[in-house]
Amino acid sequence: MDLRKGLLILDDTTLDKPYAQKMALVTHHWSGKHQQVVQGIALLTLLWTEGQSLIPCDFRVYDKPKGGKTKNENFQDMLQKAKDRGFALEYVLWIVGIRP
Repeated sequence: MDLRKGLLILDDTTLDKPYAQKMALVTHHWSGKHQQVVQGIALLTLLWTEGQSLIPCDFRVYDKPKGGKTKNENFQDMLQKAKDRGFALEYVLWIVGIRP
């Protein structure tokens, strides 16, 4: 794995939990899949790829009420951690859900 080649991909996924009533980490988040705010868990993931493989490098469960950081701040921390781990890439992709 050459950490100077490839791409880092930031992904913001909502894991739907429509029936959760008292489940830890379940709050309201925008869902690109449903195109509305849903009850679920927000998972922030950082992946590395060179085109063939897709390797998870870092992840965070987003919980602003307890964690205090925005998604953007969490992603910045994840990118800094990747840099500290030796990733020296030219490009970072951010997969974002599209709101109507």
